[in-house]
Parts: sequence; C-alpha cells; structure tokens
Amino acid sequence: MLAATRAAAYNRFADRIEAAHASSPDPWARSRAIGEAYVAFAFDEPAAYKLIFAYEQDEADKTDELRAAERRSQRTLTRYVTEMVAAGLLEGDPEILAHVYWAALHGLVVLQMANKLTRAPSFEAIRHASNRLITRGALPVDKAEGRPPTRKPHEI
Repeated sequence: MLAATRAAAYNRFADRIEAAHASSPDPWARSRAIGEAYVAFAFDEPAAYKLIFAYEQDEADKTDELRAAERRSQRTLTRYVTEMVAAGLLEGDPEILAHVYWAALHGLVVLQMANKLTRAPSFEAIRHASNRLITRGALPVDKAEGRPPTRKPHEI
C-alpha cells in the first residue's frame, strides 16, 4: 500500500515536470518552467512531496511500479540539463549539474516548509539568486575572451 502511494506521488510529480518540459522549445524558458513546476508540486502537495523525498523504503519493500516511478522522476529532473549541455548552453557533467540544481531547490523547499525562511529575503529571491549563481558557474567559457558569454538577465 505504501509503495503504491509513493509510486502515485512520484508519477504526479513527473507528470508536472514533463508538462513543464514540453511547455516551450526555448531551453531557458523550459528550465524556468521546470523550476516553477517543481515548486508548485511541493507546495500544492506537501504530503506527497515529503513522501517522495523525506521517506525511504527498504529496497525489498519496493514494488516494480515504485522503482519505475522513481526512475521516471529522476529522468525528468536530469533530461533538460542534459539537453542544455548538449546544446552548448551549459558546461559540465549533466548528471552532476542536475543534482546541484535539485539539491539547491530541494533545500530551499524544505526550509520553506519548515518555516525557516520567515525573514527577508523571500523564498523566491533566494531561489532566483541560487539558480542564477549555479547557472553562471555552469556557463561555457568563451575561449577567445576567457569568460562566460554575456546573457540577458531574463535568460539566467
């Protein structure tokens, strides 16, 4: 019963991330949409979010359905980063970059859920600054100029 409930939560989460991925052909807009979908799921369905990320079952207690839902969820969170690296928009190991983005966002969500971000700056201000800093660090270096290429603020 628990495995089925967790699998359903993972699949609802993946549905939202996949819809966000399909929402735009522009990789930067797609990335922002995925972040928005992640946050929306966390705050719209906090019990499901916690069941996905704050609870772990022994491998022996997992069903094939739960394992498949976990893999699907993982793919949804790494695919867009892989595509951005392949397009030359970001530089680095896509799996590591995806985990860095995820860890930063997950940490902020958990802090917000625990009411630990009650003072300024706001959740959104921290989230955007975090994404901007990670993205700037992952921008490809312009070999001729020795620095990341210039991006418009709305692209980061």
